[in-house]
Amino acid sequence: MDSASQIKLSIQSSRFGRSEQLAPGLPCVIGRSPACGLFIDDPSISNRHALLSFSPRGELTIRDLDSTNGIMLNGRRIDQATLSLPAELVMGNVSVIVSQHGNLDQASARSASARAVPEIPSFPGRHGEAHYYRRDGKEIGPLQWSQMRELAGQGKIRKTDLIWNADSEKWKVAGDLPDLFAGGDKKAGQTRAHGRPADRRPTSSGTAASPAQAAAPARRRHSSRGNIVCPHCWHKFDVEDFLYIARHHDLIGDSVLGPEAQQRFLPSKFTPEGHAVDSAGLSCPDMACPRCHLRIPRAAAEMPPLFVSIVGAPASGKSYFLTAMMWELRNTLAKNFAMAFTDTDAISNQILNDFEEDLFLNSDPEELVALRKTELQGDLYNSVVLDGMPVNLLKPFMFSVTPAEHHPDYEKVRERISRTLVLYDNAGEHFEPGMDSVDNPTTRHLIFSDTVFFLFDPTKDARFRKRCLGKADPQLSKGARVQRQEVLLTEMNNRIEKYSGQRGRGKLKKTLVIIVPKSDIWLDMLGCEIPPEPWAWDPKYRTCALDIDCIMSTSFAVRNLLEDICPELVASADACSNDLLFLPNSALGCSPELDPESEILGVRPGQIKPFWIQVPMLYLFYRHGLTPVLSPERLAPRDLIEVDHTTSGDVVFVDIPGQPIPLQVPKSYIGYRLRCPQTGQWFKIQTETPG
Repeated sequence: MDSASQIKLSIQSSRFGRSEQLAPGLPCVIGRSPACGLFIDDPSISNRHALLSFSPRGELTIRDLDSTNGIMLNGRRIDQATLSLPAELVMGNVSVIVSQHGNLDQASARSASARAVPEIPSFPGRHGEAHYYRRDGKEIGPLQWSQMRELAGQGKIRKTDLIWNADSEKWKVAGDLPDLFAGGDKKAGQTRAHGRPADRRPTSSGTAASPAQAAAPARRRHSSRGNIVCPHCWHKFDVEDFLYIARHHDLIGDSVLGPEAQQRFLPSKFTPEGHAVDSAGLSCPDMACPRCHLRIPRAAAEMPPLFVSIVGAPASGKSYFLTAMMWELRNTLAKNFAMAFTDTDAISNQILNDFEEDLFLNSDPEELVALRKTELQGDLYNSVVLDGMPVNLLKPFMFSVTPAEHHPDYEKVRERISRTLVLYDNAGEHFEPGMDSVDNPTTRHLIFSDTVFFLFDPTKDARFRKRCLGKADPQLSKGARVQRQEVLLTEMNNRIEKYSGQRGRGKLKKTLVIIVPKSDIWLDMLGCEIPPEPWAWDPKYRTCALDIDCIMSTSFAVRNLLEDICPELVASADACSNDLLFLPNSALGCSPELDPESEILGVRPGQIKPFWIQVPMLYLFYRHGLTPVLSPERLAPRDLIEVDHTTSGDVVFVDIPGQPIPLQVPKSYIGYRLRCPQTGQWFKIQTETPG
């Protein structure tokens, strides 16, 4: 008889009105979450209230898991204590009496980690009316079917338990037996947020440990209090709440992902390498979100995330933009900024990697290639069941941004500037009014994103197209669709307000980058030269540094061009955010061609020459302290004129010599050298007001 079976817990509460005795497996989490080993449905109990476990010396200990109402032992509140049995613990309004049955010594405690996985027992009379359910390695029964339904209604049989069904010769997941939960207690019949294995016995090589030990790398960079954010459903949770994915092929059936998915479970045993052990004794390194149960790469849990949303109209070139940007970043960051930019998870990035191969690693540079359109459903989405309802979640692309080992300050900065970059690329139709729904919340990532890249396609604006007359580009052909793209900005802002509960139409606390792609068509309209690379070597950092002065002056030029051609777009952008930037780029650097057979626009890989495609992401890295800024003495020389100015709200009115109307400059451009779009003169607003 092992030590776990010698511990009895008696729960007494006015809510229950009775005493309930349980024999949990140890270690055991006590809490109000149904995922806990001891589930106490009382509002005074925290979701994860306490941990009952053995110390390395075989002593029974209780530890407070940062609960709201704490743990009282012998009249005083404790954080952690060794228990002398019997012991009475008061947690909120609930009394938990821990008692001992038999001798509880160190040898018996150690035996808990050396148990073998049991074979399926040969139950007497298992056919006919005999049924059993298994939890924590114990089979309970035989029971009549009516008794099983009663226990399910009381919540004592859970949907993740294993059931020996009288009509079959194998164990089944309880959730796959709908008649078992029909008519039972509604709360008990609901799908649990956390999966728990039916049998958590380790192999002989397994070592007892807490879930926090398995996620130790994540703890080094994260506080454990809700600082892990799922990149799939954006649920915030503690590092200790990570589920693990069972590996044994018999452990299938998940309440959130469906009957074909591997089980998710909260572990109690780990290998010496820190991997969880499933109920079949296999090492399980893969982790999952406790809400949506989707896999989260370990590296994504170890480094703080940067969330980026890409927004744009249908067929605005988002896929080409994203593909070219990722490809160029892989090269630019390593070559110029001593930073590594790699896939966090090759599985999640497979579609994007295929696109990169088509455009940049194609064996035939003259082949006409076209990227497939982003679909409204299919491979880019995960289907899960949340709150009892099927939901489609957008699959993110994930990249690891870390300093390379040859970075001059590698030891100092490797913790600070290491990030997981999480990108979301929806179909353009998802951003149109009326396309948001409860079962298809594919744009909900907008409220969690640090930065939004909004692609304004000039070939979809009638006024831009008029100015580009005479240019040989099939995207400018007659009959092509035009669209009011500023409507998408307004819709984006409305959704963020709706999801976040924001009131009063305040501006977003995000960086909004308005990207004007296909610059090979329209860049000459700016009337000024733009360097191909807004960065240069800086001996101060012994790497390249970003020329923010050049980026801001270019942004000001693009902003003025847009105010001249489509002022409502700039007005909509100003209404969304004060942290606003306007950038040109071209994913291809050339015009596409129309395939005469398929009538689809494509490009020949040998002609691709991206322009400023990395700059939006480099600016984001600068804003988060990941890339340095060029020293003032390294900036290109400019002849600056003296200007007078006055400030009103968030705008500075600048008097340009010879111009009757002052130039309106947003305050975010204060301190940078800017070019007057009318006269071509350079000036700089000198003020103590922070830029």
